[in-house]
Amino acid sequence: MLTKEDGKTPLWNAADAWTPVTTYRQRQGATTAILTIGAPSYLAGEASDRAAAKGVASDVFVVNGFPVAESFFDDLAKKYDRVITIEDGLIGTVEAGLRGFAAFASGKLAESGMKLEHLGIVDPRIAPSETFEIVWAHYGMTADALTERLLG
Repeated sequence: MLTKEDGKTPLWNAADAWTPVTTYRQRQGATTAILTIGAPSYLAGEASDRAAAKGVASDVFVVNGFPVAESFFDDLAKKYDRVITIEDGLIGTVEAGLRGFAAFASGKLAESGMKLEHLGIVDPRIAPSETFEIVWAHYGMTADALTERLLG
């Protein structure tokens, strides 16, 4: 279950109105935003928390669904130097062409001049299949790897 920064309060409650994007972590001085969809969202929160403990602030936004307002992407481009996306799905590669949310976000932010990085499954033909966490680790989709990117 995703929780607010206190680690106890649920990020969502049953009576909350649905929104296309939920702020998961927000920190003073953040220059990197992590955009996450689905199951890997907890990794983004954990990595943001770890990086914050080392003095590196990042904000995390959970994309709950579409459409996402254009103003969201405009605001990202105005506030951040870098956006990292993470999703549990096929994202392709920058060289061969992105797909999924990575492609969507790249299209929205392509002319912003910000640095874009994407974590996801790039080639399922070579991925281990024992459990989703092993597949994620194979593609660098871990809290450790995401923390390294934030600190790096």
